[in-house]
Amino acid sequence: MLDSARDLEIRRKMGAAPQLAPAVHTSMMREVYQRCGWRWMYAPRLKAGLGFDEAALLGLFRPEMAGEDFSRFVGKARQKRFHAICNDRRWYALADDKAVFYTMLKGAGLAAPATIAFAGARKRTGMGEWLSSSEALGAFLGAQDRWPLFAKPVDGMYSLGALRLEGVADGSVQVAGEGPVGLADLWAYMSALSQQGYLVQQCLAPSQFALDHFGMTIASVRLLILFSGPEPRIESAVIKIPSGTHVADNFWRSGNMLAALDGEGRIIRVISGKGPAEREVDRHPATGAALVGLSVPDWSGLCSLALTGAALFPAIRTQSWDVALTEGGPHLLEVNFGGDLDLHQMAHRRGALSAGYAAHLKACGVKGV
Repeated sequence: MLDSARDLEIRRKMGAAPQLAPAVHTSMMREVYQRCGWRWMYAPRLKAGLGFDEAALLGLFRPEMAGEDFSRFVGKARQKRFHAICNDRRWYALADDKAVFYTMLKGAGLAAPATIAFAGARKRTGMGEWLSSSEALGAFLGAQDRWPLFAKPVDGMYSLGALRLEGVADGSVQVAGEGPVGLADLWAYMSALSQQGYLVQQCLAPSQFALDHFGMTIASVRLLILFSGPEPRIESAVIKIPSGTHVADNFWRSGNMLAALDGEGRIIRVISGKGPAEREVDRHPATGAALVGLSVPDWSGLCSLALTGAALFPAIRTQSWDVALTEGGPHLLEVNFGGDLDLHQMAHRRGALSAGYAAHLKACGVKGV
């Protein structure tokens, strides 16, 4: 069932340093001690400012990580500090407010999902029809002849609150993964998830490549883009691979996978799960497609689109972009104000603090890197 309190609590926790469940923490402490001794337990904390749980979830206890320089791993606390120094806080709303963000993309002529309505108590111009109540939402949905639709909070994060709407009948909306939800209940959930309102968009369809290999849910490439020089450049790339019936491809959703991409857009490693639950994957569990070695189609076009988008935000000097693989080609989904470096660290099994990222941080005024 839709539960706004639960989803808001998940969002709060995901913004903090990750933690193992108490029983898993105790088990991991024993396992790491047996494998590595007490020395390992303090090394990540001393070298990278990582707590035990965060280091374990990054997989630093694994034997293959024995030769890694832990100081190159960037924990949540350092990520927040780096992003705060590199990025102009006055530009935060341009990335955080998806209504403003999509307006900028539309004005620049860049491929992005089409917004057809805005649902919220206060009107937003340029977002299609304004839906100011559950009754207005019901009337709008009842008039639609093209399904499914996708609804997401204007200020959403981690795809929490994202809804795939598949039809309407008898005063209820068919919500993917939830079944029929009454209009009043749906409106109450949306209102609780975002005081800024919801965007209603036409659902993107996956490209034939994505459909064949990853299934019906849209998969997206996550690009870490650095903009401390005269032009933005791509530092690292991963692809989030959906599985099952999830509404989104975010890695935190159980069963979804994460893959490292090389500079040519080729998948070089795929994982499922984090820390003690992490395992490498060769084939997609639903499609049966081999994953390692696949190349993302039109890689140069995808990168060019993201870099063009990045140049709209010169004062956000560390950017993380999600680019969807759709039947209409690459589409820009969102830009993050800094973004989560853990996706790159886990997928590539290396610290994010490369020579290139360190040079970027120094250019932005970060000391001690």
